[in-house]
Amino acid sequence: MTPLGSLYLEGRYYGTTNPTLLGTTWNNSNLGLMFGLTLRFGVGAPPPPPPKVEAPSYMVLFDWDHADLSAQALNTIQQTANAFKTKGTARITATGHTDTSGPESYNMALSLRRANSVKDTLVRDGVPATAISVFGIGEKGLRVPTPDGVGEPQNRRVEIVIS
Repeated sequence: MTPLGSLYLEGRYYGTTNPTLLGTTWNNSNLGLMFGLTLRFGVGAPPPPPPKVEAPSYMVLFDWDHADLSAQALNTIQQTANAFKTKGTARITATGHTDTSGPESYNMALSLRRANSVKDTLVRDGVPATAISVFGIGEKGLRVPTPDGVGEPQNRRVEIVIS
């Protein structure tokens, strides 16, 4: 069987034990064969699923032990705000990260300060504060895995996702 059709062959035997009715004995033995072809018109392979659309995302990098924004970071945040405005109704998630240098509790607070710094700039660029969720996750979710105490610039970031 295929999506377009199928073939089949069927055999049947019909018979009884030679019944007698009104003095006559009947020989009842029949064999039937059937061959069939089924075609499905207008049915082809199912269409491919639509491509998965990833939510637009942006990344802002920070200097060691800082939450202030560079000129490049301000440019990236402006691009994010512009993209948000073209979507109509959307949400922004800003997730702050740190590298593994420094105590974990300090890094949690620093990651949140970084995310809030991005949020404040997005609001200044015209994004409603109510459309922005802010998270600080410190040393979790390292972009470049490092042992404890290692300063890695790519881990000092805020990831911004528009959904």
